[in-house]
Amino acid sequence: MKVRIASGWSAEGGSTFSLMELCDLFNERGVDCTFYGPHTWHLDKCSKADMLQNIKINPDDVLIFHFMDMPQRPACRKVILSCHETSIFDVKQHNISGADAIRYVSQRQKDWQGVDGKVIPNIVRGIKKRKNTEEGIAAVIGTVNPIKGVHESIQRALDDGCKEVRIYGNVNDNHYFNTKVRPLLSDNVIYMGMEKDRQKIYDSVSCVYQSTVTSVPESFGRVRAECIRAGIEYRGTESATNDTLELWEEDRVFDEFMEMMK
Repeated sequence: MKVRIASGWSAEGGSTFSLMELCDLFNERGVDCTFYGPHTWHLDKCSKADMLQNIKINPDDVLIFHFMDMPQRPACRKVILSCHETSIFDVKQHNISGADAIRYVSQRQKDWQGVDGKVIPNIVRGIKKRKNTEEGIAAVIGTVNPIKGVHESIQRALDDGCKEVRIYGNVNDNHYFNTKVRPLLSDNVIYMGMEKDRQKIYDSVSCVYQSTVTSVPESFGRVRAECIRAGIEYRGTESATNDTLELWEEDRVFDEFMEMMK
């Protein structure tokens, strides 16, 4: 059996990190797995990766697909939708009739989607307790767009007395960045861009802000999970901070996937 992970998105983002880590987990435990995507960003960051157009499905393969429709079932052992989103990939609005099963990353995401499936949370790897002990340096982590409320996070950090605010993430809405975020930049509010080394971020800051401005819940909350691993205070919205975060050990995640792929 070989596992093929096929995603409609393989550029920078939480789902890409999570799928790369899942692929690495399979390969480390003797299950041959390749992560395929339409972008090139993932190619040198995963234990085994290729471009989506190069995927070939064999009868004994398991296909795990993400962020794409699947109207027809490929001729293979098992087809699983790995859904990491809420509103930006509403399962009921997509043709996934070719899937045998759905995997969600949290119970609250499954409840929001309203379609039956199995909850297997993402793993969070490579984050250790932070080395830096300096206080008053805040990070705002996440894609820079209106939904993430980056400008609100900056203002909250400044209002809380943080002496420096560092913004990490890919800008995918230039108008929002230029009108809402750029006017707040200064010697003490710095846009750092996309940092590939997440540990480097957590070693250099003392707290993390997020201000997602949508009534739709986050599916997993990867940044919050990383903060827990790093021992850093997470200052999200009240609902996000108080939600129960599901973090499983890697053994359990692997075992649950192996059972699902039978």
